[in-house]
Amino acid sequence: MILSDYFTELSYGELSNTAMAVDGTGTIEEVHQPKVVRYLNEGLRRLHGRFPLIQKDVLIELRDHITNYHLIPRFAESNWVPEEVEFPYIKDLIQEPFTGDVARILEVRNSFGHMLPLNDPENRMSVFTPQVDVLQVPRPITGVALSVMYQAYHPTISHHDLQAEIVLPDVLSSALCAYVAYNVFSHMNTQEATMKAQEHMAKYESICAEVEAQDLVNSSSSQTNSRFAKRGWV
Repeated sequence: MILSDYFTELSYGELSNTAMAVDGTGTIEEVHQPKVVRYLNEGLRRLHGRFPLIQKDVLIELRDHITNYHLIPRFAESNWVPEEVEFPYIKDLIQEPFTGDVARILEVRNSFGHMLPLNDPENRMSVFTPQVDVLQVPRPITGVALSVMYQAYHPTISHHDLQAEIVLPDVLSSALCAYVAYNVFSHMNTQEATMKAQEHMAKYESICAEVEAQDLVNSSSSQTNSRFAKRGWV
């Protein structure tokens, strides 16, 4: 679905009785669109942080003196400022820049495609995630490359682009609309609005719990090491 589709869903549905919905005509009044998109972005960040909806990988090159690898754009080759960063260990490309959209590190593989133990203190080969966007390598070897697969956040949607694609499975579309409605009503200072906000949040949580219980958005991870070949490592 694209942004305009969600405006239609909200206009006919959760926001139909508000001034934002232009009397349920299938759109959101233009003056209110930035606010609604802000809530959409917030909801997308919550959902993509909760469920593995988008998975990406990034290649890092190790250095003996670096044990903590921060997965943020500052350390990416495409964004390298020599005066600020000694060595850009994130090996991305200008046409595919790393954006720092890491919600959670899922797995780490070496150049042979073998998965490394993750957060296993009993295994000397293990790597660790002390923070959601930090990979800790206790025994780094200069020149060795690792492929880090991570759960990614949704790209930020702009209210100026009504054709912007929103990446979300159908089973979670109603949850996103409910989350937007929760925010809209929670910012109205009436008892009735507060109750409506609570209803929408309850719906949001109910849908998410059902999706989790039935594993409706389970994603399978790629078992290839094509990222290495693309960067010339094999």
